[in-house]
Amino acid sequence: MPTLSKAQLIEPESPWGAPFDQMYLELCQNRIPILMALGFYAERDLSPPKNSDEIPTKDEEEELRQIASALTEAAATSATMPTAELVATLLKVSKRPSLFMARELPQPVEWAIANNYQRCDEPPGTHWRDVWGDQVATFPGEVGQPTESNIAKAAAAAIARIQKNRKAGRPYNQADQILAERLGEIFRRSGKPIRRRLVPTTRKGKLAYVEGGGPVYDFLELVIRPLQSYLRERGLAPVTTATIVRRITNDFPKAKPPYPIVPTT
Repeated sequence: MPTLSKAQLIEPESPWGAPFDQMYLELCQNRIPILMALGFYAERDLSPPKNSDEIPTKDEEEELRQIASALTEAAATSATMPTAELVATLLKVSKRPSLFMARELPQPVEWAIANNYQRCDEPPGTHWRDVWGDQVATFPGEVGQPTESNIAKAAAAAIARIQKNRKAGRPYNQADQILAERLGEIFRRSGKPIRRRLVPTTRKGKLAYVEGGGPVYDFLELVIRPLQSYLRERGLAPVTTATIVRRITNDFPKAKPPYPIVPTT
């Protein structure tokens, strides 16, 4: 972490609820193909709903909320501070977790903490709603007040996660990395294979190969649409399915790929 990076501890307002709600609503409207891509209905021996106007079940809601959470974290990161500044702020919060209790931290800091927050030994981020200050009344019995000790642990865990994925001398869109990690994990739970598929195309009169289909590619194409609209409306850096697939598959080498090349029809 650069020693000159300063923590940013104040955010005038924190409109996290609105982006999440909008993306969650759009996912619900398209939930049938999304959940089918995950094998959600087949795994439970259920017939897919006839249309998306039906009220989602609790299991459907939980699956879609996890996806919406990943999209919202990526949206926040796209609009925010440099990585070094984020790490500097998290470091200060890890040492003084009382700073969080004022509920004035910048959005990406809140989300980094939320997605690494643990009450006990459950997977990080399970109780991410605890970190949202207005969620206790909305979800009584499900959401609790965060403790300073857990906030400190979450901030330290977020730093470790960020530092692990940083690559010296190679800048990248952090939103793509977040989506690769979180959506990749969601897709892996489906048990479907994660592979790259390339299709031939012509660019400037020369043959080239581009990402084109496959289970994980098709899933991402469905779920990142709300985020792409959000970023485009605000003039923020876009995220692309091809980039996320490459990161999920651990950056396969570009030259003479051994993975499947699928001819066009």
